[in-house]
Amino acid sequence: MRIVVPAFVSDSRGNRLKEYTLKKLAKEVTPDRWLYLCGPQEAARQIGMLGTCAPEELTDEQKEKWTHKFHLTESDKAELRPLCEVLEEVLSLTAKGDVDFAIAFDWYKAPDGGDPRHWPNTPSGELVYRSKYYSEGAARSEARRELVEKFSDLIAKHPILRACHNVMTVPGRKADGQSFGERLADKVAAKTGKPLIRTESPGGTRPQAKEGAAIIADGHFESPGRIAGDVIILDDVYRSGATMHAVARAAKRAGARRVFGLAAVRTMRN
Repeated sequence: MRIVVPAFVSDSRGNRLKEYTLKKLAKEVTPDRWLYLCGPQEAARQIGMLGTCAPEELTDEQKEKWTHKFHLTESDKAELRPLCEVLEEVLSLTAKGDVDFAIAFDWYKAPDGGDPRHWPNTPSGELVYRSKYYSEGAARSEARRELVEKFSDLIAKHPILRACHNVMTVPGRKADGQSFGERLADKVAAKTGKPLIRTESPGGTRPQAKEGAAIIADGHFESPGRIAGDVIILDDVYRSGATMHAVARAAKRAGARRVFGLAAVRTMRN
């Protein structure tokens, strides 16, 4: 009996696109091309959202190397390669509920064995750490500047995020509008030229994430007004996704068409 090794083993928390290629039929002079992906469903979903290619079934032989296949024409190629390159760099997360997709630059920590409390930060995790926990000074200011540049650059490269109409904040635990994530979203919105929607918190304060608050009541967050078009919900750290989902629910209740989550880092644990 032949044993087939999966082309890709998905991590339920988040994954990068492992590989992609564009192919055409040999000796055929047509605009037809096929995009092959080896990676998570979350990455393939973003490709499909471009609306310029159609999914097709893989043959058994193709399944040994690839996880997804799309058919396209010559006119469809402009945004595909840049998006695939982005998806090789970032983590496509397992989005929940009203979040249409969510991505993060990287994990917060880089596992190296031993006690997880002593794992080193990834480069993106270090930027978040310095931005939030360093005392006032050049190091913190530089980390914050780099983080804003990193978000802005990703939005510019990702065709779906680039076309989004608004950036929306994720209220902090204190619900005072002054959390690091909210101030970060404000700066990124200004840098990218997108209007900022400041999410309101009629539900008030909430427990710290480490205290196990995994469910946020419906109506805890609200949009200050009606929303038209697509929205980027921007935050510094993605844990369980419960907060981002609750904000996305408020955005769609206010009229948002699609909601995309964007975080600097994903924690190793929910």
